[in-house]
Amino acid sequence: MTAELKASDYSVGWICAIPIELTAVLAILDETYPQIDAADGDTNFYKFGRIGSHNVVISCLPAGRYGVTNAGIAAAHLRSKFSKLRFGLMVGVGGGAPSGNNDIRLGDLVISQPTGVSGGVIQYDFGKAMENGEFLRIGSLNAPPSILLNAVAFIKAEDQAKLGQKISEIAQEIEGKDSNFQYPGQETDILFRADYNHVPGEGRQRETCKSCDTSKVVPRPERKYDHPYFHYGIIASGNQVIKDGIKRNSISAQTGALCFEMEAAGLMNDFPCLVIRGICDYSDGHKNKRWQQYAALVAAVYAKELLLQIPAVSKDEADGADTQREKIKEINFVIPFHMPFFRNNNFVGRAETLKQVHEHFSDSNLMDTPRIFALIGTGGMGKTQTALEYAYRHRHDYTAVFWISAASEITIRTSFIDIVQRIVKEQARITWPESPPDYQVISSKLGIPGLIDEKGTINANLESFDNIRLALFSWLQLPSNNRWLLIVDNADDLETFSIEEYFPNQGSGAIFITSRRREFSQGAKQVGLEGLDSKSAVALLLSLAHLTDSGVLENEAMALVEKLGFMPLAISHAGCYIHETKLPLGNYLLYYNKAFMAVQSRKPRFGWNYRNDTAATTWEISFSRVEERDKEAALLLLVCSYLNPEEIFDNLWEDELLDNVESK
Repeated sequence: MTAELKASDYSVGWICAIPIELTAVLAILDETYPQIDAADGDTNFYKFGRIGSHNVVISCLPAGRYGVTNAGIAAAHLRSKFSKLRFGLMVGVGGGAPSGNNDIRLGDLVISQPTGVSGGVIQYDFGKAMENGEFLRIGSLNAPPSILLNAVAFIKAEDQAKLGQKISEIAQEIEGKDSNFQYPGQETDILFRADYNHVPGEGRQRETCKSCDTSKVVPRPERKYDHPYFHYGIIASGNQVIKDGIKRNSISAQTGALCFEMEAAGLMNDFPCLVIRGICDYSDGHKNKRWQQYAALVAAVYAKELLLQIPAVSKDEADGADTQREKIKEINFVIPFHMPFFRNNNFVGRAETLKQVHEHFSDSNLMDTPRIFALIGTGGMGKTQTALEYAYRHRHDYTAVFWISAASEITIRTSFIDIVQRIVKEQARITWPESPPDYQVISSKLGIPGLIDEKGTINANLESFDNIRLALFSWLQLPSNNRWLLIVDNADDLETFSIEEYFPNQGSGAIFITSRRREFSQGAKQVGLEGLDSKSAVALLLSLAHLTDSGVLENEAMALVEKLGFMPLAISHAGCYIHETKLPLGNYLLYYNKAFMAVQSRKPRFGWNYRNDTAATTWEISFSRVEERDKEAALLLLVCSYLNPEEIFDNLWEDELLDNVESK
């Protein structure tokens, strides 16, 4: 007799969506185990058993409650109660998406497998409705754990016909004990044209296709064998049942999906699992339940064969892993302060704006979701400098302050990786102060297994970046982590990518956004940033020009800053130029008026977007000064202005390449 097992003895979590899927898995267990006490607040019901050397806990969604959200809730309860689960399985039925490239039949199996652009499961109904009527799907979901993908690779290496026959024979044994699982036969597997709607029958025949036009059936060759065939690739998951052949084909063509279901998208990011679906219909109007029991059974049998490929973890290994995990009893939330820029010692003014920011972030009534403050203004108004000053001034009010450069999607992703890298390094320093850190333990704790090498460096590419993003969001959303600040700078591009994907929508921290776009972040408190007040503008000019304040100078300075529209960037250009050239203030004003007319008489060197072209003019004056002193230096600056500051190739600076660059 098996000793009574505890929650910590279970290593595999198995989730079903409907009762027939639960019945199927119970039919293939090698041994069943008694119930264990439920945890407080856990509304799940569980069944327990063994498959090979694995102890399996099985959960089924509440009757009538399907979909992505309910699956996510069930998985959260499962992981909370059974903390030693190595991985999960989502096993059941789905609707096939046959095509010219994929001869999917009823009773076949579709197994989620990562592709170049997907982790194996996509949520087809999560995205944006675009102006042209198209639907832009956004976001991505995690791939199954490596151990499951390795097991899939071993199964795929077997003779697929023999494996299919083996699964069919096991299913037949179970059919002999329960006729509900009987194989319906190829003659009942009928695929109609996508544009042909179902004709309901009378009474109990309503869901059958006895009244449908057989001339609309898609001709397909009869298969030589009755056993299931296997298809590996993308599974489309969403909150609605697909019962439309045209829509099925459209989504499948766009995403490469092999089948449709309603739960997996709620699991992949928080419940590392493999999804296995037995095909019971074709996701069209001819959908019925005739094949459900058999499809559920063969899916369960395949899952069992998969588990038999995976060795169990020995007790010593499990205890060792537990010991390592226990070293991180608490996630660290205190991250040393670091900004990408030094503090601007010449920063002046903006006292009222900084006060508004801090009051908004200190509002105790806004704690359920991140408090968002958007500082809106044209280029050159000092949005970045204001955000930077806030960070330095209030650094001790936050446990972590992170800077995200939102100039492009690439800079955002680079910022995310840098932030998670800082979190990893600090967690390692605190957890292992006197010994080499175990970065694999940290990576598992943060939810990014396999992405941190033995030196603690994050290795992320385009495909794995979403794991980094979600790991950061999870860290920010932890209940005790309520004093963080994200500064999202230069969030101006709202067309080429969805910047909202990079904002956590839960958590108790603060998000400070700078942007030129007024339509940006409508849910945030928005404050417009205009030019400096006259006193601050004069103080900035005189400080950068290294001039001592006097009544005469102040009058000249006032005339100049007024001419510059009180714009901080233009004032900074002017002040630095005056200091460098020792030019009197009055003379600079003459220079400015002359240069301003020149700027207006021809297109600027670049597409300026500054109010009244003041910054363009002061920049033109400064650049002309460089040209006078060193034409090659000016040319180098001009070339650099077209380049991203990262990964610039050395051979770009070869003389023959620069000779072809025109400076006008």
